[in-house]
Amino acid sequence: MNTEELLKLFQTANEPDDLIEAFQGLLDHPDDAVALVNEQLAAAAANPATLADEAARKQLRCIFLLTGMLGRAELYQPILNLVCLPAFHEQVDKDDFLVTELSRIFGLLSPAHCLAELQAKTLDATVPTPVTEQLALTIVFRWLAERDSDRDFQATVQALLEQFPPERVTYDLGMALIIDAIAVAGEQLRTQVMDFYQANRETLSSDLPEKNLKSFFDLGKQRVKTMLRGNYLGNYGGLPGELQRMLHQPTATEETASVRKTLPPIVRDRPKVGRNDPCPCGSGKKYKHCCGK
Repeated sequence: MNTEELLKLFQTANEPDDLIEAFQGLLDHPDDAVALVNEQLAAAAANPATLADEAARKQLRCIFLLTGMLGRAELYQPILNLVCLPAFHEQVDKDDFLVTELSRIFGLLSPAHCLAELQAKTLDATVPTPVTEQLALTIVFRWLAERDSDRDFQATVQALLEQFPPERVTYDLGMALIIDAIAVAGEQLRTQVMDFYQANRETLSSDLPEKNLKSFFDLGKQRVKTMLRGNYLGNYGGLPGELQRMLHQPTATEETASVRKTLPPIVRDRPKVGRNDPCPCGSGKKYKHCCGK
């Protein structure tokens, strides 16, 4: 199958079985696949207006999936450059695979010891909001994959909580940073999380009441980490499953916001704490004078 035929297949295929042979052939020849990915990413970056066409977006979704499955670090920067173009987001919805897959791709392909770079990029006001949200989720991905030390993760999340300007905080981004902080550091970052919440209360409180936020702390960071592991995808696996994920585009009635899907509803694993009971955080105070305020 020549390149022209392959790209046409990427544009038209609607079932995993139609793509398995093509993907497997590319994965068996990774250098050729990398060359194809670079060529297509460069073409999309040169003319992102072409992504107004659904066939072009389908083709690029295949390129993104191929990038993740190749796992080649040299493809990290070309994808980052493309999705940071404002014109890209004029054509691509934030709930499209081309956006929601970014945290997984970035988490796998981003170089070692790049938390400072991820922090700077997340704070960069020129980066489109959907990418900023995905960069925040990339930090979670790297943490779950144990790609950096807990100490470095904590410092990164703390800096983001303290430095992110309220006028740029969205619900999805705020939720990502809060869950990052609770999972990585728990009580050690409670003050920073609560200060961040108060600074962004108008954006966060309608979907995340303060009492629910405090419930995350009650769960403990290990429980939150376990919940995250159940919702985050790891390394790319078998072709049929990965292709099925890519080909399924959410309908208008499905909940597709990536951070809202990250955590299941809170289920208590302990009796409800009364207001006059000792606070479960171990402070020695009554609950109503401590975490129950």
